[in-house]
Amino acid sequence: MTRLNCVPSPESLTKIQAARELMSRHEARSSLSAYARRMSLFPTPSRHHDYLLSELQAVERGEVSNLMVLMPPGSAKSSYSSVLFPTYFMGRHPEKSVIAVSHTDELAARFGRRVRNVVATPAYRALWGFGVAADSAAAGRWENERGGEYFAAGVGGSITGRRGDLGVIDDPVKSREAADSDKQRETDWQWYLNDFLTRLKPGARQIVVMTRWHEDDLGGRILEREAHKWRVVRLPML
Repeated sequence: MTRLNCVPSPESLTKIQAARELMSRHEARSSLSAYARRMSLFPTPSRHHDYLLSELQAVERGEVSNLMVLMPPGSAKSSYSSVLFPTYFMGRHPEKSVIAVSHTDELAARFGRRVRNVVATPAYRALWGFGVAADSAAAGRWENERGGEYFAAGVGGSITGRRGDLGVIDDPVKSREAADSDKQRETDWQWYLNDFLTRLKPGARQIVVMTRWHEDDLGGRILEREAHKWRVVRLPML
């Protein structure tokens, strides 16, 4: 009786590994959750992170136009919404533009730097086939090699001349003092209405990420005005 050799040959192992890699890339390009695990930018997502990722995925697919994420400090809401998601959105839509806003130019640029650094990695290029354009690499204002743009600004800052397919506002309130100021809340609201919204293209998607500081803060005013247009992810600390 001939004894069968059950040990795969090196050639077979190479083919198996190649097939697995192709499957992994396909899953990462199709699923934000799989993408998060492949890129390994943050610790393995917990259950509430997977829930958030599923809602962000709905934004990318166009199933949700406006998403508000209300979670407590330290819950990684910014890591997934303002760092991971824009890189995935750009991978899926490399020609589209992102406007990202936070309470100061400095914080917005910090998010922009983290997003840019992901897009500049060999792992990102291997997955999507492009990276950051060589002649446009400033932390808060850069382009990819397919024509897509990323622009970061602080609340109240100028975004004139920019147009966005995705607008992300993360942590728009700087402090408790700002949250309690009637004047500051009104200033932020008018900037949102007259500057931010007017810079979004028709059909653009919005994501607002914040911890609620005041019932009349930006998130509260948006929901009071048009709650029916927004999908809200509300995860309290307890």
